[in-house]
Amino acid sequence: MVGRITPEKITELSMCEIFVFGSNLKGHHRGGASLMACERFGAEWGVGAGPTGKCYAIPTSHLTIDEIRPYVDNFIKYARSHPDNRFLVTRVGCGSAGYSDEEMAPLFQKALDLYNVAIPKKWMAILTKEVFVSAVAFGIVPEKKRVKIPKAITEEDLKRLCEEYKYIIGARILAAPKPEIHIRYVIDRDRFGYADFGDFFFWRTGDLYVWTRNKEFAETHNQDIVEDYFEDECRGRGYCCPAIFAGVRTPYKDANGDYIYTGDVIEMELKDGGTEYTFALGTFGRNEEGREAYYAFALDNHCIRPEMCRKMTRVGTVFYQLDWCDNPVSIPERCYGFQPWHPDELTKEDRLVMSRYTPNFDQEVWKYHANEVLGIEFNWRK
Repeated sequence: MVGRITPEKITELSMCEIFVFGSNLKGHHRGGASLMACERFGAEWGVGAGPTGKCYAIPTSHLTIDEIRPYVDNFIKYARSHPDNRFLVTRVGCGSAGYSDEEMAPLFQKALDLYNVAIPKKWMAILTKEVFVSAVAFGIVPEKKRVKIPKAITEEDLKRLCEEYKYIIGARILAAPKPEIHIRYVIDRDRFGYADFGDFFFWRTGDLYVWTRNKEFAETHNQDIVEDYFEDECRGRGYCCPAIFAGVRTPYKDANGDYIYTGDVIEMELKDGGTEYTFALGTFGRNEEGREAYYAFALDNHCIRPEMCRKMTRVGTVFYQLDWCDNPVSIPERCYGFQPWHPDELTKEDRLVMSRYTPNFDQEVWKYHANEVLGIEFNWRK
């Protein structure tokens, strides 16, 4: 399920893949790709056009290019209406039908816009070259497509976007336009990781999973989750590993020039008075019609926006007293835990010390103070 190029040898199909082959109108699959479609992938004898078994037939034999074109257009419409399937287009028409790659490839020009359609390597070279030559001839410089995203990203936004871009994430289509979002996650004690959109997703329970090719994480790979979420094996995608979500990167930087993430504990100076506070940054509200979420430091009856600060310095994060077995806890909930509305047995100093030694799974507060006494440094600044 990875990439835009059709493999030269196809011996099996994944759960979502469809074998696209050249046929004849009678559907007599006697040789080449059509015989393979019939014997291996369930193409029915007598079906010469359209979906059949785990295949899609495009009639080419004894037809002119102009007669083939409508069948290719129908295929492209079908592929567009089935975004969760991946279509492996073979060199349709270039076998017994007798056409050249240069004659057939242009018929599939519109398929370049469909990221769930894989095209033969020779055709991709022909099609992309034609696009480039046309752009040069007319002085057109293609712009990089930017995907519009909310000004402040909530966890619900992340889940929605992962679902919307599910195919591109599972297939790892690097060239596809996608949201420019960066997240942080907990790998283990004293270890944060960072991922761009396209390398993570949220399962139905809200648990975060991150894609990696690092063999260190091979044992934590969860193939059942992959097949349940993507409805495909996602071969070649790497290892799918559970992680604890630890914030989304905001547009703000602290006094040291580091990007601030939600879940960061910030020491701030306000523009209107210079008073110093220490609070945790979260995303609050919902991105709905007529409303917008916002980044803020929530207090008991009001909030402080980053725009109100003259200076912000990151001093830690809220990812302490973690537990792998807990249900996912949202960033706002963790922020409220750092600055609770009602007094409890922990002091502000306790929480500040714990925030400095993160990520951390220790439950006992004294262990965090012991880290401070021993002068141990954690890597939350990275």
